[in-house]
Amino acid sequence: MTLPSPLDPHRFEQAAAHARAYVASGHLPAALVAVANREATVAVRAFNGQAEVDPSLHDRIFALASITKAIVGVGLARLVDQGRLDYSDPVAKHVPELAEPSWRAKITVGDIFTHSTGLRSSALTDFADASETGRELSMLFDDAPHYQPGTRMLYNTLSYQLLNEIVRRLRGLSMSGFLGEYVFAPCGMVDTAFAPTDPERAMPALDHPMDTPEKLAKYGRLEVSGGGLWSTARDLIRLAQALLQPGKLMSPATFLLHTEAQPSLPCLSETGRSRRTFGWNKEPQATFPQQPDAGFYHGGATGTLLWIDPDTELIFVFLTNRWINSNDEAFATLSRLYA
Repeated sequence: MTLPSPLDPHRFEQAAAHARAYVASGHLPAALVAVANREATVAVRAFNGQAEVDPSLHDRIFALASITKAIVGVGLARLVDQGRLDYSDPVAKHVPELAEPSWRAKITVGDIFTHSTGLRSSALTDFADASETGRELSMLFDDAPHYQPGTRMLYNTLSYQLLNEIVRRLRGLSMSGFLGEYVFAPCGMVDTAFAPTDPERAMPALDHPMDTPEKLAKYGRLEVSGGGLWSTARDLIRLAQALLQPGKLMSPATFLLHTEAQPSLPCLSETGRSRRTFGWNKEPQATFPQQPDAGFYHGGATGTLLWIDPDTELIFVFLTNRWINSNDEAFATLSRLYA
């Protein structure tokens, strides 16, 4: 196998062994590690619950959790590329009824991606309950803001639902239909959706708050653009490969705008400052000390990770399936490729 410079097969074996150890110790219920470059998938290794190599997992569909945000971000970046949208647009420009009170009029499209809207977060279960009475959007504004928009960073998954409404106003499409047209079709992604495309291939999302088939089906119908997609390693690689091909999804200028870190903001819930892009993350990770500045990524609460390094054309996918699992294991595994 040929890995992008300076990576080599020995490093992949080290990374795979590291992932396997997490499963063998019971720390993860399963793990899939995949490496690709702009042109091809280079290596895939998956381990089942007994820490055995299990190729049958290569085609399994995993709950991506917040990797969804990056995929939605790619779709919105294409609208920016087409001149239909600007990251500096107030959300109220496209959803006028959100212009009052005045603080809401200050929220921009870019603020959603950088988690600086000021909106208070809510539990997914509360959001699902609000949908029963059609309040899933208005509930975001039930409380006063934590801070003035654009001045602080506080991670907020449900604020992404504002993007669903913007997409509906601009293109007349649901988020599912929009992603199908703007992301899945051009990238050749066939197994990515807000519910498993083939339930028999779906990995159970252990400890997910929507913990019954009925609740998960309802969650899928809500099209939670901050964390609701399911996908395979193959589809995530196809997305990353398309991004690394100049002009395939967007112009080089828009790609740079989409993936460069925005001005740093103080984090409200922790020490430090943010390093977010309009859809991706570039914040340093403790378990990945070699993290190159060119790389960008997004992780998910199920322990998942998609990493893209334009300089080496390295694409790294880590999939597992337990809710509220940190991304430390994924980054520690990735770090073996850069050791």
